Amino acid sequence: KGSLHNHSNWSDGRNSLEEIVAHMQELGCAYWAITDHSKSSVQANGLQPDRLRKQLVEIRALNQKLADEGADFRLLTGSEVDILNEGKLDFDNDLLAELDVVVASIHQGFAQSEAETTKRLIRVAENPFVHMMGHLTGRLLLEREPYKVNQHAVIDACAETGTWIELNASPYRFDMDWRLWHYAKNKGVKCVINCDAHRLEHAGFLRFGAGIARKGWLTKEDVLNTLPLHSLQQELKKKRSKKM
Repeated sequence: KGSLHNHSNWSDGRNSLEEIVAHMQELGCAYWAITDHSKSSVQANGLQPDRLRKQLVEIRALNQKLADEGADFRLLTGSEVDILNEGKLDFDNDLLAELDVVVASIHQGFAQSEAETTKRLIRVAENPFVHMMGHLTGRLLLEREPYKVNQHAVIDACAETGTWIELNASPYRFDMDWRLWHYAKNKGVKCVINCDAHRLEHAGFLRFGAGIARKGWLTKEDVLNTLPLHSLQQELKKKRSKKM
């Protein structure tokens, strides 16, 4: 029904919020999350908290306009928040609580040991305001090797805490790897097939992601962004309600 990890021209994406709304509506999506980079991703024009809150105001105004027009589509607010050393995040929980969708990803500190990186990701899974892990190993196919991490241990932590794992459908990533999804499924971990879109045409990555998910023996019931908007919103509330 849509992707929950995407970027706009507020950070390092190409397109405006209005352009994204028009294109995703034309494709027949029910929703599309805007999860621009957080403040530590300086190279990606990451948003400071004040800029993020300004973006929230614009998204709410766009959604109100869509509602007034009777459109069956909604932009979801969010952030791809950076995982810093020792599993700290570069936005505080008060800000994360204002967002519909929170994706946590590593963009720095790739040289840590397997034990350090694993502990770092497990700590993030324990945060009640993080919905999902983004591109779990940080790999770029044919360009950058994955950082060292015990993926089974992270999957176990996600199962225990109700944290989702994305299947990053960018053909440069396909991360988490298809061979790990059978294990994750058996543990009860839910998948989100995400485009990590930086331009309109990247919406087509959803088809690639569905193919990788099938290869990993996932079905519609295992993938949360097959849900209609209302059901997805209920799922987005579950982890926070358990922890608070």
